[in-house]
Amino acid sequence: MSDPAQPKFRIASDKPFLIGLGVLAGSYLLIIAAMVLADLVFLNYGDQPILGNERVQQGRYAEGTVPIRVEAGRTYHFRLGKNEVSLKHDGQILTGENLFKANTDEVRLQPRIPDAPITASLRPEARVIGIALTNHVATLTTDEPHGLLWGQFIRVHGGGNGWDGVHEITDTTTNQLSITLPENFAAAPKTLQLSKPNPLVQALRSRDIQFSIMLSLISCTITTLLSIWVAVPIGYIMSRFEFRGKPLIDTLLDIPIVLPPLVVGLSLLILFRYAPDWLSDSVVYKWPAVVLAQFMVACAFAVRTMRVTFDQIPHRYEQVALTLGCNRQQAFWRVIMPQAKGGLLAAATLSWARALGEFGPILVFAGATRQKTEVLPTSAFLELQAGRTEGMLAVSLIMIGAAVVVFLIARTLGMKRIFA
Repeated sequence: MSDPAQPKFRIASDKPFLIGLGVLAGSYLLIIAAMVLADLVFLNYGDQPILGNERVQQGRYAEGTVPIRVEAGRTYHFRLGKNEVSLKHDGQILTGENLFKANTDEVRLQPRIPDAPITASLRPEARVIGIALTNHVATLTTDEPHGLLWGQFIRVHGGGNGWDGVHEITDTTTNQLSITLPENFAAAPKTLQLSKPNPLVQALRSRDIQFSIMLSLISCTITTLLSIWVAVPIGYIMSRFEFRGKPLIDTLLDIPIVLPPLVVGLSLLILFRYAPDWLSDSVVYKWPAVVLAQFMVACAFAVRTMRVTFDQIPHRYEQVALTLGCNRQQAFWRVIMPQAKGGLLAAATLSWARALGEFGPILVFAGATRQKTEVLPTSAFLELQAGRTEGMLAVSLIMIGAAVVVFLIARTLGMKRIFA
């Protein structure tokens, strides 16, 4: 019989521990998903009207509503401000953001708080009032300042063959913009409607962005091949051999990982000051500098990945191959490398993705020259510098899409999750 005074042991539940792990992991995953979702939601994927000057006068609300003169039959874009409740128009009450056609010659803003600043916006849609043709160039005159710049894109409606579609703006003035028409365009129409296509269409049609996409794909691929070519022997040596000075070499291999990216670019720039002039002129601020800047950072991650890969392959396999008559080179290619395929793919994928997102070293060492050293990260930077937030986000979504595709392909091919 058991002693009734003997204490009973209870196994503690694992639920609190597992819940804690799930909360921590879920929080990080939620932040990542929220970041990507925010980029996707921020962009307006529909065509946007081309708007003229602001009709709401600056000032503060007095008693009652504020009347605003409009033109009957014209389309207006209304955006509610923080200090407004709504916009009254022909018996309708508009809130939020609306595109409406005026039926009267006056609308009224309703304030939220008396004597508060006026923060709403009301802008008319610009109309095309004149079309001039010179060879294949059409110059469109608008009755309102369009606010567009050359190099942007517009969508033309109601013109017929050769006119309808997305066109690049080749020249602009305050109330005029020029587009180039194809050879088979129809006669000039009496009326045209203009709109701005969504930012993704503009980014993919831009010659600058097309160049940056092409240079990014080429440079990342070259960087990946160079990184694997260097990472395999270094990872193998660091994994299999012990020698004097190994801790020092191990530390040097980590320097590109821990250094700030701008410092890497600055160090490369200073290094090439001591290079021969012919070599410096061929590399610095040219496309080879893009590849070298990407390589210096991406290769360090590839080396770490390959070293972990070789560490996970038992030495015994190689030793057995040596006892069966293989030399070390044959054992490496016939025994080690077939088992390292997953790690090799992981190193290549990580190198490619890391090269795609590299910005600091490229900006310092290669510059950010349009259609010369422009890659996707520098395109996003240039769009931000120009004040085109939607263009920057469109480029960011292109980078996210490219990275997702590469990782999905790698996962499909059986990449191991080997990250140092």
